[in-house]
Amino acid sequence: MSLSLYRPKQAWASLRKKPGFVSTVVTTMGITLGALLCILTLAYVLIVKPLPYPEQEHLYRVESGFLDAGQKPVGRAFTYPGLIHLYQNQSAFEQSALLSYGNDVLTSLPERPSMNTLFVTPEWFPLLGAKMALGRSFEQTEALETHHPVAILSFDTWQREYGGRADILSQKVSFSGTSFNIVGVLSEDFIEPQLYETGLSSQVLMPWDFNESSEWQRRAWGNISDSQLFIGKLAPTISAGQAQQMITPLMNDTWQENVAGSDFFAGWSLRTEVNSLQAVLLGDNRETVYMLLAGVIGLVLIACANIANLFMSRTAEQQRQLAIHAAVGASKKQLFKTLFAESGLLMAQASLLALAIALGGFEIMQHFLAQQLPRVDELNINGFTLFCALTIALLLAYLFARLSANMINYRVLNATLQSSGKGTGIQVSQKVRQLLITSQVAIVTALVFVNISLFKDAVATIDKPVGFETDNIATLVLAGATATQPSEEERKAIMQELTAEFSRLPQIQAVSQSPSPLNGFGILAQVVTATNERLVVQTKHVDETYFELINQSLLEGRTFTDAEIRDEVDLLVVNEVYARHLAGDKSPLGMQITFSEEPATIVGVVKGMTIPGRSEVPMRAYRTNSRASMRLMFKLKPGQEISRRQAVEVIAGVTGQYNLFELAPLNDRRDQLLFTQYTTAVTSAVLALLTFFLAAIGLYGILSYGTQMRRFEIGTRLAIGAKRRDLIAMVIKDNSPALATGIITGMILLLALYLGFPEEIEGYIRIQLIPVFALTLGLIATISWFACYWPLRQFINRPAVYSLRGSD
Repeated sequence: MSLSLYRPKQAWASLRKKPGFVSTVVTTMGITLGALLCILTLAYVLIVKPLPYPEQEHLYRVESGFLDAGQKPVGRAFTYPGLIHLYQNQSAFEQSALLSYGNDVLTSLPERPSMNTLFVTPEWFPLLGAKMALGRSFEQTEALETHHPVAILSFDTWQREYGGRADILSQKVSFSGTSFNIVGVLSEDFIEPQLYETGLSSQVLMPWDFNESSEWQRRAWGNISDSQLFIGKLAPTISAGQAQQMITPLMNDTWQENVAGSDFFAGWSLRTEVNSLQAVLLGDNRETVYMLLAGVIGLVLIACANIANLFMSRTAEQQRQLAIHAAVGASKKQLFKTLFAESGLLMAQASLLALAIALGGFEIMQHFLAQQLPRVDELNINGFTLFCALTIALLLAYLFARLSANMINYRVLNATLQSSGKGTGIQVSQKVRQLLITSQVAIVTALVFVNISLFKDAVATIDKPVGFETDNIATLVLAGATATQPSEEERKAIMQELTAEFSRLPQIQAVSQSPSPLNGFGILAQVVTATNERLVVQTKHVDETYFELINQSLLEGRTFTDAEIRDEVDLLVVNEVYARHLAGDKSPLGMQITFSEEPATIVGVVKGMTIPGRSEVPMRAYRTNSRASMRLMFKLKPGQEISRRQAVEVIAGVTGQYNLFELAPLNDRRDQLLFTQYTTAVTSAVLALLTFFLAAIGLYGILSYGTQMRRFEIGTRLAIGAKRRDLIAMVIKDNSPALATGIITGMILLLALYLGFPEEIEGYIRIQLIPVFALTLGLIATISWFACYWPLRQFINRPAVYSLRGSD
């Protein structure tokens, strides 16, 4: 048998006798390497891997932004006519497409599900290399201004909603009273770029002409929408910078001409940016990936330090076996190969476990983080993952084998054999043990401090009062079911009857004809009548019961009355931030704000509210709502709820002109907005506990080994009258320099992290972190004291003869 086969066979036979050692090494390294492979693959997909589209390096998105007279950014979105003008007149892109995202009720199915819709021009398909599982993509007969009602389903929609029926191309889909012939189904392999919102996948595609913009919006040069986008493939001879220089005057000059008669937009300008699709999809997630990598690499380093300690102890146990090898002629190089065979087998098993854990990690991220991280649907065991697994396994196997080999004093192996294995022919040097202690404490200090800080910050954000109630509140949104919308008077009558019917339900305590406090704010241009100051403020329309229903505190004045809502009197309630801007320390009551032509009078001031997950409280205004509004809020009695089926029955009993579009508890939406904070809190807590646990095991192993090496010394000191506390103090004192050096090194690592990423970390640095740092040091001190004391107690709690017996 060749040595290449003999060594692994012998290594396996030797390892089978140490199941505890094998299970500890494989489990520890498998879990930590699995986490590392998971995050490395995520980093590869987000930062390095090319997009799955033809000529992806030439694909760009044009973004439009507005600057006010003071050159301050106001909003980033297109006006509808401006977007059409760009599409029809630009020359920088070889090919371009328009996109508009929406959501509507699919009325052609009995369940009437809500669908994510996407309206595109035909160029969208070749730009992104969208292949079809069935049928065809959009053609020139579905180009701009053709109004040809056809639709394409995503593969998932075809399977889930239609059961993958073979005759799908003979079916129709209906939205808001318009029927669309299904002409195709997208391929299962097609990955849609999430350009509008991370995690949003379109379920039905329709031609651009049928997008949800109203006729007024299609003509309005002063109205913007962030759901309408422009993408294209740059000509080979034109750079992104050149394209930006070409497009900005094209857009700005035309926009200036069309708003020239508006005093509000005097001095304003429009600026465009041309960004690669790769950069758009990555967004600001690069720092998130780097932070995850740093945390996982720290865990791997701690695990490696622990496993290194186990390998050194294992080598010390093998001294007689190694001495026999040396006695029969094995060279130091051959002894290394023997040790490498063992470490290689162990790392191979750990790598297999790591790949399985990484695969599970991909599933978890795709299920829970699809709304936060882009491209997670592309995560899988790929060539990069396998390459990393193989490379890391070989590197670690070599390092552990080299560390063990360096412990061997080849010259004394024969003496070890002659003394029948007694003595300490192979020992871990004091210098190596101190280095292991220092490195572990340094990494633990940095990681535990960072994770506790992240946990504390996330919990503080979750617990932060938002300024209104979300418990026992549900929101309802209606969508049109017919091609022709009822008149405003008809809508008022329908909504009045619906409000009355919902109010009669036993579980409902109150009804407000208002949108959710967590959305529904529009960015509206307004002018302070007295000073002619022009502002862009978040504004929404609410009724007389809105503030009382969500318990948003009234600070001054009053809210609206039923008569004022019914008569559509133009009044305004502002939050305290807007009030301070308008009047400083004085009262803003009675001031007038002009939105279009007629001014609205401020009658009240309410406490500012924050959107969960955000810290700022912007200026906000609340206008009197119309009784024709199709949004409702319910205050439910404690412990009660309203089901979707019950809501559908109520609506169907009143009108067939509307469908239920959305019904959701406000707490569900709040939790969605706080998902990042919940994820951060759980992840940081788990990482902190795992770091603490691994550090405790590692330090215990290292210090326990050191105590075992001093067994005879400890027994001698006990024999001559040393007290228990003196021995404990001696061990702690001897290890204190390494522990202190580790803590200082950890602080240096934290400082280097701050200097390397000042902008990203500045928001987390505050005076309140002093207790966090004290807690970190306390935890490190606790596990260090435990690691010093616990191995020592087996010697100091028994007579000295037990420590001296069998010692050299």
